[in-house]
Amino acid sequence: MHTADAVTLGAELRQTIERQIAQRTCGRVHRLALEDTENRLVVRGYACSYYVKQLAIQAILDVVGAETKEVQVDIEVGTAGPAAEIGQERL
Repeated sequence: MHTADAVTLGAELRQTIERQIAQRTCGRVHRLALEDTENRLVVRGYACSYYVKQLAIQAILDVVGAETKEVQVDIEVGTAGPAAEIGQERL
């Protein structure tokens, strides 16, 4: 397989996973970022609840399936991300 083909398949896989997560969670995973290498997939983002995180994990597994790829899911729960804290003061 040519290197260009591998990059294209990575991009297609990334888009498919992003689309599946968005569909399964109704868009409730914010700041979604994927890193895809030959044998590892890292998914990062922010969710409002553990349930939404579980939905995202299931969406990832639905796409990746039985592939021998290592999947790391770093989805923080309970915050919209670092930007949510900017400009907010503690009382």
